[in-house]
Amino acid sequence: MGIVIQSVANYAPWIYAICGLVALYQLYKIWAVRAERKQAVFSLEREKAINDTYSILAIALILLMTMGLTYFMSTTLAQAVEPLVAEALVPTPALPFYPTPTNTPLSVTPTPTRTATPIGAELAAPDGSATPEPDEEVAPGEGEETPQPVVEETPTPTPVPAPVVVAPNCPDQRSLLIRPGENEVVSGDLNIIGSATHENFQYFKIEAAPGANASGGWQHVGDGTAPVVSNFLTTINTRNLSNGPWTLRLVVVDMTGNFPPPCQVTVTVQN
Repeated sequence: MGIVIQSVANYAPWIYAICGLVALYQLYKIWAVRAERKQAVFSLEREKAINDTYSILAIALILLMTMGLTYFMSTTLAQAVEPLVAEALVPTPALPFYPTPTNTPLSVTPTPTRTATPIGAELAAPDGSATPEPDEEVAPGEGEETPQPVVEETPTPTPVPAPVVVAPNCPDQRSLLIRPGENEVVSGDLNIIGSATHENFQYFKIEAAPGANASGGWQHVGDGTAPVVSNFLTTINTRNLSNGPWTLRLVVVDMTGNFPPPCQVTVTVQN
């Protein structure tokens, strides 16, 4: 149902044009019927002219109802169902999956136990002879080379240049974005600053699509029903968007459902 309403809103100018042509033809028929009724002599001719008049009035009533219903669907209903249609046509991007590392314990290597032997201990001879003199004592660590600790140099990380933030290039000043700028890194609640004006203004909307300079897959993220000139438009919760490049665009819609060229800007979401 929402897609039908959106289609009626898109083709509303054509429906008005067709109804206008039919109305002009009915005016011509009224003039012809009146002329025929004035010249009628017999009652059958007058009755036929009256029936033709009733048919013209019925068609005029149908035209008025058609134009009224088209206007209602292209303004009130189209604005109400537009978020639902965008959500139905564009799938919500899936959040990236990061695997959880598994903590695997290392096996324990047993440390060998060394038994200390006292230096110069007396050895008892079985035949009662004199015990040999002990060798000259050697101080612990004497004659052994002490290993020097190896100092590893930590490489200095090369700084990554920050992306250049420039103002977006908007083709129409009636749909103008001032902030955020092109290639700006954003997070959390993002305030959108710009202008949304039109000589036949109806409402404006903010849409987002994944990727840089996207041309499709738009999602409704904000809107407004009053014109704005170089001021606050709306606030976007970037936590609902996955990290990475996103394209934002501002669309200003007039009372006929048409809109000037939108203004787009590419930002990088980093929450």
